[in-house]
Amino acid sequence: MTDYDPAPVQLLDGDEWSEVVATEDYVGQSAERFEMSDVEVRGGRWSGVTFEGLRAFRVRFTGCDLAGLVLREQVVLRNVVFERCRMSGAVFAGAKLKDVRFEDCSLDDSNLRMLEAASVTFTDCNLVAADLYATRLEDVRFERCDLRGADFSKAQMTNVDLRGSEVVDIRGADALRGATIDSAQVVALARSIAAALDIKVVDDEPVS
Repeated sequence: MTDYDPAPVQLLDGDEWSEVVATEDYVGQSAERFEMSDVEVRGGRWSGVTFEGLRAFRVRFTGCDLAGLVLREQVVLRNVVFERCRMSGAVFAGAKLKDVRFEDCSLDDSNLRMLEAASVTFTDCNLVAADLYATRLEDVRFERCDLRGADFSKAQMTNVDLRGSEVVDIRGADALRGATIDSAQVVALARSIAAALDIKVVDDEPVS
């Protein structure tokens, strides 16, 4: 993409970016009905950006600050890569993702509620306390991710692989039905599953 034109310095409602490279900072800007296709975003600061409707196809974000990014209303991401991005507190609630990769990204405290994800991979990502309430996950892999305290309550999973990830204190562990884990994760998940099923764990001897 080195021959692509530079992207505009401002996000505008209804704008369509195609075959551009974005290196500018867009901190705190907002736009409605925004579309990106064949775009590369390199190292820019997008913290606090709000999109009311975003469609992104064949887009790569590399080394970007996307902390507090807010995506609302009919968000569709396809063939998108986020690589070495800071995305703490980002909001993807209700977004539809297909063929999306998150690699070495910080997604701690992110809002992924009711996300619809198909063929999505999270690799070496920090997802501590991420909110995945009522997500629909199909063919999703979490590879070497930190999922401590993540909330999977009411999630629907089809072919979800958690092997190699940190799963201590996951909430809504009963929603992991059908997921794949490794033997080392069984003990780590035991307390979360017990809590989800309202099973009391008591070490004292019963009173006679």
